[in-house]
Amino acid sequence: MILESAILYIKPGLASEFESVFREVSGVLLTKKGYVSHELHKCVENRDEYIFLVRWSGIKDRLIGFRGHPDYKLWTASLEPFYARPPEVRHYIDIRIDSREQAEAELTKLLIPESGTDSASHEERTAE
Repeated sequence: MILESAILYIKPGLASEFESVFREVSGVLLTKKGYVSHELHKCVENRDEYIFLVRWSGIKDRLIGFRGHPDYKLWTASLEPFYARPPEVRHYIDIRIDSREQAEAELTKLLIPESGTDSASHEERTAE
């Protein structure tokens, strides 16, 4: 799986219009080979900055499949007029840190107190 991130810098005063056009044109992604999902987030600190995240099955789906498709021209032609500068695009792969079993074991430890803990006090507090 590939996570593509793009930092988008939008010309001042065009954020609302950009969001509307983005909603319309992002439909072209849905039918592309290898497309998994996408998200657009607006920056809290800089209202004209966004991060666009797209998940692809593989890097070829993005670099060859989507970029080589005629819809890519529609995508760029629709969004480029809003850019204050070119997007900063990067591609990432998933790094597994913990196995699912380890993560679930840690979660269980947090949710279920071990014997010998002050569970009587906890029961008294929740009964009040």
